[in-house]
Amino acid sequence: MSNWSRFQVILLVFLGFLVVVRLFSESPPPHGAIMLSDLDVRELKQQAFQVSGPLQVVINAVGSIDERQGATGLAAYSWITRAHTGEVVWSMNAANTRQKGSIAYVDQEELELDTGSYILNFASYGQLQRRSNLTFRKDRRKWRVTIHSPDSKDALRAITRPLGDNSDNETWDAVSLRGEEKREILFEVHRPAEFEIHAIGQLGSQDEVQPVDYSRIEDAVSGHVVWQLSRDNTDWAGGVQENRIFKGQRVLPPGVYRAIAVTNSAHHYDSWVGNPPFYPQGWGLNIRTSDTEEVSTFDPWMQRDPIIRVTQVGDDEQHVQPFVVEDTAAVVLYALGEITGPDNGYDLAWLEKQEGAGESRVQWQMSYDSSVHAGGARKNRKEIEFLRLEPGVYRLHYESDGSHSYDDWNSPEPDYPERWGVAMFPVQSQGAAITVGASPGVSTVPQ
Repeated sequence: MSNWSRFQVILLVFLGFLVVVRLFSESPPPHGAIMLSDLDVRELKQQAFQVSGPLQVVINAVGSIDERQGATGLAAYSWITRAHTGEVVWSMNAANTRQKGSIAYVDQEELELDTGSYILNFASYGQLQRRSNLTFRKDRRKWRVTIHSPDSKDALRAITRPLGDNSDNETWDAVSLRGEEKREILFEVHRPAEFEIHAIGQLGSQDEVQPVDYSRIEDAVSGHVVWQLSRDNTDWAGGVQENRIFKGQRVLPPGVYRAIAVTNSAHHYDSWVGNPPFYPQGWGLNIRTSDTEEVSTFDPWMQRDPIIRVTQVGDDEQHVQPFVVEDTAAVVLYALGEITGPDNGYDLAWLEKQEGAGESRVQWQMSYDSSVHAGGARKNRKEIEFLRLEPGVYRLHYESDGSHSYDDWNSPEPDYPERWGVAMFPVQSQGAAITVGASPGVSTVPQ
């Protein structure tokens, strides 16, 4: 074989190799495209981007069908939401996808986007809350999604900075909740005000509607629930069927309110078991109002004078503060202490009422389940309890052990270390009919 013939053979082999590579490789994304690739099973990927529109974009996406028994819908798929509200503007679904085996894909779908900030999402946990038998795992190397504008290469811009809230409303957030987390929001309504409530959580199946990750708003003094996440007032939130969303308004009369958001140990923000809701960051509770003059955050330390104050408690201290309630009074107890679990309280408060000669009954006791994280070490716990006290003689107790206390922390201190201990405040700003007395053995901490 001549040198020329040998060269022609080598050239043909090389050209054939290039054709094979081109056939089995992904085409490069268009210039200026927003893209998610290198996707794996059981993950949520997000990319924020800015549109200098109005703008027409083209979407190409590849995901997977959930073929497991009992599953319906897509196991891996993409969607687009508005950055600040979580509103879905586009998603892969049965209507816009084509199927090839277990693969679901969207080919050159056009979409109009307004000027603003958006988030491109891709999730691949499946439509069942099950970590095993993920048959769609085999498709993961094919998953990807791209958004581009054929007319303007520079109209889409990726955002890498954190996205802030651009609202002028008064806002309280207990969102992006992780496992076994409980958050509280206390606020006071001075005159009737309308609130926007946005809540996402997990409810059981149609036959088991018990709350799992849930939220509610209650009158802080009476405990009466004025709103709660339920099957009746929620819609599907995207992802697995147990994800539920509430968006609506409530007018609240004057009073002090407690909003609570709670999660369990499974299927929560940043650790999903099945596909997350369309707005994963909203897992929990968001409350906002434009009636900013009518409402305020309620912090008794900032808005009330304490009736009793036992704070800055050190190691191995025992405090007993007696007081007399002359007429029925609404009070709020604010306690900060060290509790590591349901049966492990080390620095904590409790309230007793005298009921006879030398006898008393516990009216309230600080506990792990009723308290929330107080900042710093996880064992720092805060409990704010509203009580309606009937006339009688009471004793407020606080006891600490030999470590981790005010000015001698063995772990990171709480957000308000000077409040370590317990204080009692009137719910109403004008005070309450309570007389504080002293008795032998009472240890008083200077204010």
